[in-house]
Amino acid sequence: MSTNKIFLHKIINNNICEITLNNPLKRNPLSLELITSLQALFHKLKKSKMVKVVILKSTGPSFCSGHDLNEVRKLSKSKVRLLNLFKKCSQMMMTVRELPQPVIACVDGLAAAAGCQLVASCDLVIATKESTFQTPGVNIGLFCSTPMVAISRKVAPKDMMYMLLTGDQITAKEAKEYKLINIITNKKQFQKQIDIITNKLQKKSFQSIKIGKVAFYNQLEMDLGKAYNYTSQVMTKNMQVKDAKEGIEAFVKKRTPNWTK
Repeated sequence: MSTNKIFLHKIINNNICEITLNNPLKRNPLSLELITSLQALFHKLKKSKMVKVVILKSTGPSFCSGHDLNEVRKLSKSKVRLLNLFKKCSQMMMTVRELPQPVIACVDGLAAAAGCQLVASCDLVIATKESTFQTPGVNIGLFCSTPMVAISRKVAPKDMMYMLLTGDQITAKEAKEYKLINIITNKKQFQKQIDIITNKLQKKSFQSIKIGKVAFYNQLEMDLGKAYNYTSQVMTKNMQVKDAKEGIEAFVKKRTPNWTK
């Protein structure tokens, strides 16, 4: 296990990277130090041929409280330094989306502002019943403009505006209704649910997932005709890789496929 005072990470069974935000006393804020550290780790994961799934967890009562407001206040004395913080945070969020591996946010507690943005940037989300989600910037005069970019691409505009304009916390149940999270579980079953979805993903073709994840996010930004043209090319490319041929042959012969390691 690699340790840092603000986050931990370890490789499980050679193919799962578990990242744990580990600054519970400050409620796991996205400080510039944490953003930079996570970005460096994500760049390594991008190149990894072993890691197939990334899990993002936390310690303490909050999953992630957003930006460190003390740091924001200090950096606000310089527009250049403050803009650098927001740009680096945005870049890190985009890197999560660009990772070839599925990234699962495992939320137990509050995910607020940029913390909620981090949740929305992940591919899948598992949350405990007690977890809450919030874009509270309006409450302190700092509208959650960058967090809303990722979140508004997951939830409907009316639900997004409710969160942004009221600054209220929404429950895990509401977050699921808003399509922000996938699975709700109780604390006792939390790790079991994480293991279930992680094991399920590990059994799939990683070649296929890498191709599909890129294609999914790319086509979201296209009009219908362009999206179909693009994904037709992707399907053609996908069919040329070893796992697609193996998967089809295994299906026809009614056997378990042997995916590329």
